[in-house]
Amino acid sequence: MRNSVRLWIVVLVFGAITAWAKDFKLLDGSTISGEVADGNDYGVVFRILGGFSKRIPYSKFTQEALAELAQNQKLAPMVEPFIDLPAPPRPKPKTIVVREVPRVTRPVGRTSLFSSFFTPIGLGIFGVLYLANLLAGYEIAHYKGRPVSVVCGLSALLPVVGPLLFMVSPSAAVEGGEMPMPETGQEALPSAPAGKAAGTTSKRVAVPAASGLRVATAGKQQKAGPTETKVYSRGEYTFNRRFIETQFPGFFRVVPSEAEKDLVFVVRTPKNEYIGKRISRISSNEFFLQLYEGGGKEVSISFGEISQIIVRHKDAKD
Repeated sequence: MRNSVRLWIVVLVFGAITAWAKDFKLLDGSTISGEVADGNDYGVVFRILGGFSKRIPYSKFTQEALAELAQNQKLAPMVEPFIDLPAPPRPKPKTIVVREVPRVTRPVGRTSLFSSFFTPIGLGIFGVLYLANLLAGYEIAHYKGRPVSVVCGLSALLPVVGPLLFMVSPSAAVEGGEMPMPETGQEALPSAPAGKAAGTTSKRVAVPAASGLRVATAGKQQKAGPTETKVYSRGEYTFNRRFIETQFPGFFRVVPSEAEKDLVFVVRTPKNEYIGKRISRISSNEFFLQLYEGGGKEVSISFGEISQIIVRHKDAKD
């Protein structure tokens, strides 16, 4: 009888402990059942059936077990550092409102590339190109020695085509390879003899830019005298490459023409005077003059040094 009572007491105590104990899961997959007996910074000790467990560190418990231990006010300050904070809730995305953008009003009717030329912008572009065409004709007229009114007039009537025609045509001063005639009514005056050179002055005549008249042959007119002396002085003319090439094309030839074979090219500088018969080379800053008496010797003359250029007969005197 006494043994039966003792057995029932043991069963009741075991049932009470089992009902009162809690389960705590560990990270290694095991479970410990019991009551928290003691806890500090190093871990917690459980009261289990038959005694006490070893002190288990907080880092070995699962998050669910740590949440259960945090309900104990004594252990809460020591357990909270090991509990993962929940992720903050993601904000709800804003609703994207698609708004209508202002659109350019499309022209009514059938449109094409050609019709865009008659818009204000297209007409403005055509106006700029037309002015550029006239400016090109003006520059080409000066470069080729042509009348500005003729070149610009043709450029106005035939845009692009007009300037191109004059651009590919030879310069007016080079056409025919002959010297232009003096103005009507003015005959070439012979150069003064050597004895009268001191009391005479040479007539300064600029070479015409373009003329349809040419020097006739000696068989059709009276025999011409010595070529008239032409003087070009700084201040009246700008000496550069274009001026030399357009005004004195005959002096670039290896074999001079009939009109130029007896002429000499005189260049005066502040220090020297050079008498040459041919311009052998030319650049943007200087040209090389082959001297008349020097066995073909060449001298380099800078455009900035030239004070005067004279074209005269080889037997004439300044």
